[in-house]
Amino acid sequence: MIKFLKSIAFTTLMVSGFAVAANAQVADSNKVAHRQHRKEMHQKMAAILTPQQQEQLKADQKKSRQAMVAFKASLTTEQKAIAKDKSLSHKERRAKLNSSFTDSQKKALADNRAVRKESRKAFMASLNADQKAKMKELFKDRKGHFGGRHYKAQKA
Repeated sequence: MIKFLKSIAFTTLMVSGFAVAANAQVADSNKVAHRQHRKEMHQKMAAILTPQQQEQLKADQKKSRQAMVAFKASLTTEQKAIAKDKSLSHKERRAKLNSSFTDSQKKALADNRAVRKESRKAFMASLNADQKAKMKELFKDRKGHFGGRHYKAQKA
């Protein structure tokens, strides 16, 4: 009887080990697929946009990245701890973090959001009708892909 229980425990351990290994492989393959998808999207966009528009996008992304880095540097150690707290769901963590922001942090977020919105408007204004149609086609099926970010074509 003890031998039977040991064999069941060993089998259970082996199956759970294989399940963990398979899950890790799926996560790695998802990262590779995501990276490949982004690379393909960048290549397709490069074919649609002029070099000036590509430079405009890069400059806007750089400004946005710098603003994000500056904002993250303004976080207190308590706020950083909230952001890393995996015991909370994403929504709970976000709500708790938002409630802990100071007025200056809230203003910085609002300013960053406004700058991104203006950059997006300026970029969309630089596209001609053919480019807008191609971009809309390129991003029409993005809903739910890789984090749920969507392309929202703005009316000219």
